[in-house]
Amino acid sequence: MAQTFLTPSEVDHLVADYEAGSGVLELAEKYGIHRATVFAHLQRREVPRRRPGLNDQEQAEAVRLSREGMSMRAIGRRMGVDRKAVRALLINAGVVNDEQWTKI
Repeated sequence: MAQTFLTPSEVDHLVADYEAGSGVLELAEKYGIHRATVFAHLQRREVPRRRPGLNDQEQAEAVRLSREGMSMRAIGRRMGVDRKAVRALLINAGVVNDEQWTKI
């Protein structure tokens, strides 16, 4: 894989996109870099990290995918979060019942 270097201007845009709400995976794809590189650029610029998880739009998408029959693991992989984060979201959204998970 070819290494991609961002110009200072591109890093400025990356930081602005992140601060405007873009996710790390989205930025990695947009700028053609690894997600760890996105975090490295943000750290160098001393940009505070957001709490990991899904934004409102991503949460709605995860609920939709679950209702269409996609597994929590598949949703997590697709959205770049852990299966446990998807499970917590679906319980909070009332899509799955927490009691059914305590019996497993």
